[in-house]
Amino acid sequence: MRLSLHTDLSLRLLLYLGAVEPGAWTTTPAVARAFGVSLHHLQKVARGLTGAGYIEARQGRAGGVRLARPPAEVRLGAVVAELEGLGCLVECARGPCPLAGRCLLKHALDAAERSFVRELDRFTLADVLAGPTGAALRELIGRETDPGAQEPSGSAS
Repeated sequence: MRLSLHTDLSLRLLLYLGAVEPGAWTTTPAVARAFGVSLHHLQKVARGLTGAGYIEARQGRAGGVRLARPPAEVRLGAVVAELEGLGCLVECARGPCPLAGRCLLKHALDAAERSFVRELDRFTLADVLAGPTGAALRELIGRETDPGAQEPSGSAS
């Protein structure tokens, strides 16, 4: 299964927000810079995650985005299922398919997709952030908030 760019960026934004100080606001430009992604795409993602209740957003000088719930309450499978939709791997109505009603392929693919989401649901943002991913994100965030920070030795400027 391949996730859409929208879902990929959504997961990255959620991870970033889960790694910042709890309750702290950050900006989408800061997140876009940290990941080297399109600000326009990330802003669309933020609007979607706000509408879905995963993040909060506020306008203005002191504005930005932050998680709407603790990282331990954000299940990865639920996020992916909401953003990707379930039962969409194969669209039997498109075509029309001469095998419709006599083929078990859609059933098998839907079952595999449900298993994929169930497996992801074993993990929360907090689980992912507890390991090296969280440490790497906190380092990335530290560099973003300290513009005078030096690049690690040996890397190109």
